[in-house]
Amino acid sequence: MLTAILHGKAGRVALDGRSVSWREVFRQREDLLTAVLFGRMPYLSDEAQANVTSLLLGPDIAAALGPLDDIVFWPKLEKEGRSFVEPDVVIEYPRCRVLVEVKPPAGGKQSLPQWREELQAFLAQENDPKQTVLLALGNNPAQWKSWAATLEAEFTDLSVRVVGREWRDLHLGLLAHKPLLQLRDARVYEEWLQAFSLFGMNVQPLPFTDLLASVGKIGDLRSALHTLECWPSL
Repeated sequence: MLTAILHGKAGRVALDGRSVSWREVFRQREDLLTAVLFGRMPYLSDEAQANVTSLLLGPDIAAALGPLDDIVFWPKLEKEGRSFVEPDVVIEYPRCRVLVEVKPPAGGKQSLPQWREELQAFLAQENDPKQTVLLALGNNPAQWKSWAATLEAEFTDLSVRVVGREWRDLHLGLLAHKPLLQLRDARVYEEWLQAFSLFGMNVQPLPFTDLLASVGKIGDLRSALHTLECWPSL
């Protein structure tokens, strides 16, 4: 379906009484972006998957995850005083679980009360001693680290970690790593990058110093030339 949308072959759909293209629908629905990104993670090689988790969570947390066990989208968690709360994604690893709250590149803002409610509801139903990490992806405020410290202190007995990440950081990280990948993984990365472009995340020139660092890790001329060819430029 994503391929059809990207190539203008998905047709149109009625939305709020209007006929709109699926491309426009995709832009307006953050859940579609969430599904594209996290739904393809299980199809990556271990190396590519480790790179993505490192971009999302940082290398220290990513290194301790182990292999991916399961991904659940939009679980409804019972919450005292209301029917439920619904984080976007829960990713299970042998020694850790990652709770994901997604905000689109140009959309709603992350919220400390929402983070707290989702953590409370999730931890109330989990008896497993695994560490819980809350990943807030997109539109974090300047004070998100202060929020993270507050929640980590509130849930200190449960070893909760809170990580804020922006789409731009993920986008640039995928661009830099894509030339180094096996073909199968590179295709998944390319789909992600094309999906990001629907949300206005266009390719930007990357610093030449980053190019030199990537080329220096490759080790052979052919791969180095391919990296140079694929490097974003004006």
